[in-house]
Amino acid sequence: MNRFIVIIATALFCAAVSAQAQTSIKPASIYQDGITVVSPNQPGWILLRTDKSETVFEKRGEGGILNASVKTIRTKTFETDKDRLAGWETLKQEELSKLKRDSIHFYITRFKGAMCLRYDGIFPIEKTPSNNYAYFNLKGYLCPHPNAKDSAVQMEFSNYSNTRGLTEDLFSLSEEFFEKITFPKRQ
Repeated sequence: MNRFIVIIATALFCAAVSAQAQTSIKPASIYQDGITVVSPNQPGWILLRTDKSETVFEKRGEGGILNASVKTIRTKTFETDKDRLAGWETLKQEELSKLKRDSIHFYITRFKGAMCLRYDGIFPIEKTPSNNYAYFNLKGYLCPHPNAKDSAVQMEFSNYSNTRGLTEDLFSLSEEFFEKITFPKRQ
């Protein structure tokens, strides 16, 4: 009987800690610290963490795990846009080189009034008892931080699923997420 009570108490404690760590959010809530980040406009998203340099949202469902994030990262100071974009591409390639690659693409694009590096990739992952998904799909941007020459704003939307690539609905949701992000005016 005591063992049963300990098991029940442990389960309740774990559930309480889990519920406390994962804050439910109202769709399209705004999180701000210099950069305005709007949560994805769908029910079921939770705020995993937010601080002065990072905001991360997650949604779990039968079809997979979705993640939307905005993070300020330190880089070095670059002399030109061309040098900066090439340096960022190298940085992302190194970061993603740890994953098995199906495809990855890099694009130079103007986004939010600045020259940015856009990227997308598909990475097959091995299914295991603890991982039910076959792919990690990623789409993101690296843009210059408006108030720090040695920093970038990394915006990413990703999912773990059994679908190779983002579905049309997820692609649209990612575009909406990126479009609603706003940067402060350059100082």
